[in-house]
Amino acid sequence: FRTLVTPRPTQFVSLAVDPSDEIVCAGTQDTFEIFVWSMKTSRLLDVLAGHEGPISGLAFNPTQPVLASSSWDKTVKLWDVFESKGATMTLPHSADVLTVAFRPDGKQIASSSLDGHISVWNGVDGNLVGTIEGRRDVAGGRKNSDKSTFAAQASASCFSTLCFSADGEQLLAGGNTKWICVYSVARRACLDKIQITANFSLDGVAEQLNSK
Repeated sequence: FRTLVTPRPTQFVSLAVDPSDEIVCAGTQDTFEIFVWSMKTSRLLDVLAGHEGPISGLAFNPTQPVLASSSWDKTVKLWDVFESKGATMTLPHSADVLTVAFRPDGKQIASSSLDGHISVWNGVDGNLVGTIEGRRDVAGGRKNSDKSTFAAQASASCFSTLCFSADGEQLLAGGNTKWICVYSVARRACLDKIQITANFSLDGVAEQLNSK
């Protein structure tokens, strides 16, 4: 059992543990910092600063000592937490970034932004490999009480969770929706949409309701 503390009160919104189970990192909502602790001693090792918005997601490279952080400041930053040299690379986005994930071999990074796009980056040099347009795929249904149209909801839809398949060929994406979408990373196309809702009424399931 470990209790990890900070020098001052703060709100955490993201968490990650490195593959060796030696380092724990947590991103904050109010100070825009990343706190780094030792898992064995619970000692605070470092505080990473550089983001200008809440740290929405954290992920460790499975093969390298590199931490990726996504933020509402429209960037993903890569950090070498063991060298404490600050951010080694910044990946710019067109909208607030909600989550980030590494491919199992560490060669690619996927990030999801508020505009509904999924960006795939080279995990070594940080170059943009491609972009998946997922706004229409993530759109779920309308509730009976919703005032906005389905088209308006679709334009505001985005993925909040990403995960690569074990072979790194597919990317699973989910959010505040009834769908989990499966994408081909190479083709940047949706292969399947898995419906996970347990709501059997029209409320929240039907994509177009008669509101008259």
